[in-house]
Amino acid sequence: MNIDKPVVFINPQFTFLSEGTFEVWDDCMCFPNLLVKVKRHKELIVSYKDEAWQSHEWKMKDDMAELLQHEYDHLNGILCTMRAIDDKSFKWRM
Repeated sequence: MNIDKPVVFINPQFTFLSEGTFEVWDDCMCFPNLLVKVKRHKELIVSYKDEAWQSHEWKMKDDMAELLQHEYDHLNGILCTMRAIDDKSFKWRM
């Protein structure tokens, strides 16, 4: 992920996902100009290794948690379109 600087996540695993969730209009480079309303966890903890094979744990919330959940889904072959809340959860970006 390229946040303030590139961060490498090798073998990321969520070790905690909050019960609290929020809805967000997700966009993805796989579908330019398409927004999809999805539900995401408000907070999470991810364990991973960096490019030096050092173990890390990072607690994220809100926007950062949403972004990591989006990217994590890609690792598992899941696209935002597959997480749409309902059939009215699609709109074109103007």
